[in-house]
Amino acid sequence: MGWMANTRRIAKGARSKGRRVYHKVFAPSHQQWGMMKDMLNDMIKEQRLETTLPKAKELQQYAEEVVFLAKKNTPYHDGLVESMLRSPEARQILYERMVPRYQDRNFHFTRIVNKFMYRERDTAPMAIIEYVDRPGELRPANPVGAARDQHVAMEFLSTRRGRRRYFGEVQRMLARKSAPPLDAQVLEQCSFEVSKYEGLQPWNPGRTPLVVE
Repeated sequence: MGWMANTRRIAKGARSKGRRVYHKVFAPSHQQWGMMKDMLNDMIKEQRLETTLPKAKELQQYAEEVVFLAKKNTPYHDGLVESMLRSPEARQILYERMVPRYQDRNFHFTRIVNKFMYRERDTAPMAIIEYVDRPGELRPANPVGAARDQHVAMEFLSTRRGRRRYFGEVQRMLARKSAPPLDAQVLEQCSFEVSKYEGLQPWNPGRTPLVVE
């Protein structure tokens, strides 16, 4: 086997077997999981956490997993969520606010921003980890669901670069069985632009756009 195949085989199950393959160790094994649970609990309550960059990268997998498990909404997965969080306040925020917020987002619930700053006492690189799609986030996340369709249609109709970039996505959006959540005029313009790229009708700047059935 090649180097990557061997690496994947060695790393498989490394976390459950206590190995250090792709696993940052910040404390003794009997303390590290408790520390991660405390940080995860604080992050869900505050929706943002400032810590060192290695700890933020290690925490991100648990922050993503707890939302993924909560969205399953089964007794088994609810038990896993209970085992990962410390306080009832964090569980309430997770189920009442975050699960509805990420209903259309399947993954990438978090963001890590490297501050390119170093802690004074030990020169550890600092970073910010936060949940996306909420008021006060550092920068807006890529939209999903209906907001994604509206964003793609706006970018597609605004510039030639947008038409080249989002042509395939708009084409798939128009081919859906259900109508996209767009205005009739926007749908007409998108259909006309797509038809020009497909060569289904000649383009005449002085002519009124036609709807392609």
